Amino acid sequence: MASLSLHWTWARLPAGLRRSVATAAKVVLTVGAFYLLLTHQVRTDDGRHVSALRAIADYLPQIDAAVFWRFVALAAATKFVGILCSMYRWQLLLEGQGIRFPFGHIFGTFLIGRFLGTFLPSTVGLDGYKLYDAARFSGRAAAATAATAVEKVLGVIGMLLTFLVAFPLGYEILGGHAALVAAATVPVALVAIGAFFLLAFRPALVQALITNVPFPGRARLRGFLTRASDAAAAYRDQKLVLVNAAAQSFLVHFCTAAMYFFTALAIGAAGARFWEVTFASTIQIFATVMSPFTIAGEGVREIVQTLLLAKKIGTTESIISAALGFWAAEALTLGGAWFWWRRGPSYRPAYVVLDGERQAALDRAPRLRAARR
Repeated sequence: MASLSLHWTWARLPAGLRRSVATAAKVVLTVGAFYLLLTHQVRTDDGRHVSALRAIADYLPQIDAAVFWRFVALAAATKFVGILCSMYRWQLLLEGQGIRFPFGHIFGTFLIGRFLGTFLPSTVGLDGYKLYDAARFSGRAAAATAATAVEKVLGVIGMLLTFLVAFPLGYEILGGHAALVAAATVPVALVAIGAFFLLAFRPALVQALITNVPFPGRARLRGFLTRASDAAAAYRDQKLVLVNAAAQSFLVHFCTAAMYFFTALAIGAAGARFWEVTFASTIQIFATVMSPFTIAGEGVREIVQTLLLAKKIGTTESIISAALGFWAAEALTLGGAWFWWRRGPSYRPAYVVLDGERQAALDRAPRLRAARR
């Protein structure tokens, strides 16, 4: 009853006030996460116990500048490959809905979305902006929403695929818990991946199972699967499109995870091993993406990376490499500000193709939208 009363009170607050309170709460939690992380006592090489912040301050002067910039550049380049794969995935999914933009337009839209979402939780800024962009210039909000829904599921599939690929080569970071973690996570990941493709390619079979096989929570799951099936409906006869999009999702997350290996090398983490850091980063990425509690996952990223890699590369190195990974990735999105300011109210993409019909510069887009209504 208390939770219902609290929810009712929250819902009655003005929308602007709710946003302000939510943002303030995220700021407090982000600051709190860093406070706990940086005040945590760590053991130095000479046996002393100092705060993580003190250890970081002592460690920074030891970093070789030439090595640092070389591997930061490699980290940024690796992340950029992943961003390009994400752009291509969005283009594929829109084309599956009968909408095609030039890649140059999608490139700018993605960077704008990433720029706006730098200090927002999870991927809210990017998802919201590219959905708005596709709906605005195509006049097909429902199709763009369906593409977004499938893309979100594919994002999880990409994380799971990266986890499965990296697990057998990097599981040693889990120590004696590796077998237990494998038993608990690998079957779940395989079932989730299989269920997605089964739902996309054989939705009638899934609906029949939901209808005829009794199990707890069937009614709630039926609603979710129906919505997911509707979103994927346009891709039922485009299996290669979905497979290609899933492959791009894997590359998106694999490149992001591999990026942290290069940031570890950039700060001279002698114990860094590619598959161990990459595997740890798959778990850290999942925790960061799924956490709505801090701004851009700050704090969560460093804490998870430290828990997984401190024994392999050191506590200080884990914190610094995780934070550096964020900035190596986000530095690329600063270019989004240029695209944002350059695209004025009169901006139009060079063209858009709707179900095979090209509309040059979208001059007829308003009339097309009016006609469809």
